[in-house]
Amino acid sequence: MNWRQWIGLTPTQADLANDLLRSARQSGQTGWVYDAADSSLRDADRVISLVNIQREYAQAGYLARPGLLRKYGAMLAPMEQSTVPRLWTLAQTQIFPMLRSRYERTIIEVQYRNKEPFPPRAAKAFSGQLEVVIGYDHGQTVSQIKVETATDWGISIDELIHRARANLRGLPPPSWESAGDAIWKLDSAAGYTESFLQLPRTFDNLPAKGQALAMIPNRGVLLATGTDEPGGLAALLNAALHSIRNAPWPLSGDLFRVTPTGSELYIPDTPEAEGLATIQKIDMAGIYEGQQTALQAHHDAIKDDVYVATYSLLVKKDAPNHARSYCTWTKGISSLLPTTDLIAFVWDLETTRKTALVTWNNVARIAGHYFKPTTEDPPRIRVDAFPTADELVELTKVVV
Repeated sequence: MNWRQWIGLTPTQADLANDLLRSARQSGQTGWVYDAADSSLRDADRVISLVNIQREYAQAGYLARPGLLRKYGAMLAPMEQSTVPRLWTLAQTQIFPMLRSRYERTIIEVQYRNKEPFPPRAAKAFSGQLEVVIGYDHGQTVSQIKVETATDWGISIDELIHRARANLRGLPPPSWESAGDAIWKLDSAAGYTESFLQLPRTFDNLPAKGQALAMIPNRGVLLATGTDEPGGLAALLNAALHSIRNAPWPLSGDLFRVTPTGSELYIPDTPEAEGLATIQKIDMAGIYEGQQTALQAHHDAIKDDVYVATYSLLVKKDAPNHARSYCTWTKGISSLLPTTDLIAFVWDLETTRKTALVTWNNVARIAGHYFKPTTEDPPRIRVDAFPTADELVELTKVVV
């Protein structure tokens, strides 16, 4: 730790990178370098993003940081030191079912398009954007199991998930702690906190009135309330919004209703539905940002002159829980547009710089013939031309 941390200042990303590089050199690993522009550590083909790591490290207490440095340092260790056992009989006791967004995989796949294809992970759809991903616990770190590893074990994905959930049930029972009025937070000493959403019996001891409602806005965070708790849903959404904005490792902006047989996506038929939609859009903004960075680097590398447009949010000052998403379609620029509520058109840049903000549905109706579908996930459409003068007249008739 440097002088900034000794006097109580928040460690910067560069501080963390230097601490990790120093630790790596002491253990004989000299290949790692810090890429400040990309907020990452790199060693040949291995890349470790520092964005969420630094957020977690900076928010941790002073006494907790040495343990986190050891955990992060283990991620830099040579791959052979974190090898998953080749025998199923040795591996089966250390696998666990992690809930992860499928988008983290699709973004990584973009990064590998100019290289050898990224191997698929052993996973199965859970709900919404979430997948059940099988992880092997090494102690300090967890490896995501690849499909080819499961094939070598002779075990199907369903069998892996069944055994992994049995291991999850075998961990010390988690407990519910009050997180404010009418909401509770799950505490698991063994970790895998958000993964307990897969075990409905976890909610049997939830001290809330009515059916359980739950959110997992970040890794390691499971928040819950009850359908009959006065103000409970509003409090849950406020807590999830704060978490997804400020805590490390954003995971999901979805709300789940827990039943005896499992968890299902839930959209309330109440005014709180608008606040939930805003949380989901904030979540998507972060996902699209990661995709944008990866896609722009890919298209620059292949000399494809296209702009990967930003997923942005409009929020009213007098209604902070109401947000609408938008992207920009500019004349003369080929673009990859994310799916948004609105599209902002920009033209006549050399003179008066005209603009028009139009709903996606109206754009699709008037100028949808310019849309070229892509295979990106989350979805994007490509536009290589701009609406004609007559089409712009029609679009300006329906501006927001």
